[in-house]
Amino acid sequence: MTKHVAPKAKTTAATFAKELQEHLKYTQGVTPEQATTADVYVAAATAVRRHLMDSWMQTQHDMINGNTKAVGYLSAEFLMGKQLENALLNAGLTDQFNKAVTKLGFDPKAVIDA
Repeated sequence: MTKHVAPKAKTTAATFAKELQEHLKYTQGVTPEQATTADVYVAAATAVRRHLMDSWMQTQHDMINGNTKAVGYLSAEFLMGKQLENALLNAGLTDQFNKAVTKLGFDPKAVIDA
């Protein structure tokens, strides 16, 4: 059986906070002081997506060029809703997110639930 472990991100909390501030400014068009919880959510989701893209692109390459099969099943009763918390875990950025969001003056749980 394969053991799955969240990757260790090389990004520090300070670096992630800077990424959040840049996304607030350039994606959301607000300063950290003007930002709402929803603005921070979008900035965090955009920052995390960037961290996940290299792995996702490699997976897509492997799926296209390899001898692989995929099975898909979608059931409405099992839709998972928002995925920021899961994406943070998969990117190994949960601690960095918590520290960065707190440094910006927001509650990490409120941002995840936004």
